[in-house]
Amino acid sequence: MPHWRRFLVASIGALGLVAGGSISVGADQGDSILEFESMTPVTGAAVGTVNDRGIKGGGLPWVITSGSGEVDSDGHVDVTVKGLVIPVPPFNGINPVPMFGATVSCITPSGIVNVRTATVPANAAGDASIDTTVSLPRDCGDPILFVTSPSGAWFAMSNTEDNQE
Repeated sequence: MPHWRRFLVASIGALGLVAGGSISVGADQGDSILEFESMTPVTGAAVGTVNDRGIKGGGLPWVITSGSGEVDSDGHVDVTVKGLVIPVPPFNGINPVPMFGATVSCITPSGIVNVRTATVPANAAGDASIDTTVSLPRDCGDPILFVTSPSGAWFAMSNTEDNQE
């Protein structure tokens, strides 16, 4: 009988360790729904046209030096862009838009839902930081973040690990 008790206690202890390990792994993953270290600017055929998320591209091509950010499941949006400018005349490497915003685009069971942030100041060098919270839909699948004009036209979009440049 003592042998069975030891086996039972050891089994329960092992199951507790496995369950505890599973819980901590879930907690370590955090609640980020989107993280990115690069962005793609609007260029080519995307200029001035509506994309598959229902968001119109800016009216001229843009370039970006760097862009990174994160969106978490609570709707916290944290994005930093550097050098988001129009390279063609008459702007020639200047950002003419004094405010940038962000749109988080989600695919939900009901279709595409786009949620916009408030705008923040952007300088002529095309640098801006967006740090705010939005109300995301409950099931936000395949999220993409777009840096936008105050009217919602996109200038740059987040890259996933699959399409980072």
